[in-house]
Amino acid sequence: MLIHEILHSDPVSIREDVSIRDALNTILHKRINGLIVTDKSGKVVGVLAIQDIAGATIPTQFKKNIHMAAAMYRKGFFSESCAAIQDDPVSKHMRKNFVSVGMHDNIMAVTADFLQNDLYIVPVIEKGKLVGVITRSEIKRALAYGMRLKGFF
Repeated sequence: MLIHEILHSDPVSIREDVSIRDALNTILHKRINGLIVTDKSGKVVGVLAIQDIAGATIPTQFKKNIHMAAAMYRKGFFSESCAAIQDDPVSKHMRKNFVSVGMHDNIMAVTADFLQNDLYIVPVIEKGKLVGVITRSEIKRALAYGMRLKGFF
């Protein structure tokens, strides 16, 4: 199966200078798990997934030691961490090293990338233009198609 057969052709994008708070608002209202990030000219410069935002709220020392995170808990700490990043531009927390695919790439390669890199969203780029995305939903539909599950493709 090729990307053009399964891609979501109406990707949600956000500019790199938008705040994390506004990006999260978009994610929540659109009921998605990630956004394509563009610069002012519309060029794709990154991706921002919900795990990137969540990860930005966790101090580095806690990421390395889960037990420390549990031991250092105090009421209000998470809310303070959220407030500390909410006005940051998306560019500060987005993934700059991201995978992109073309319309004629194979779904197997994308699936392998999803597993290896814990991805939620992959931009589909043709001739330098964003034409769609592959998300976990498209991977699920591809699996349903491959297994001939009626009503899902």
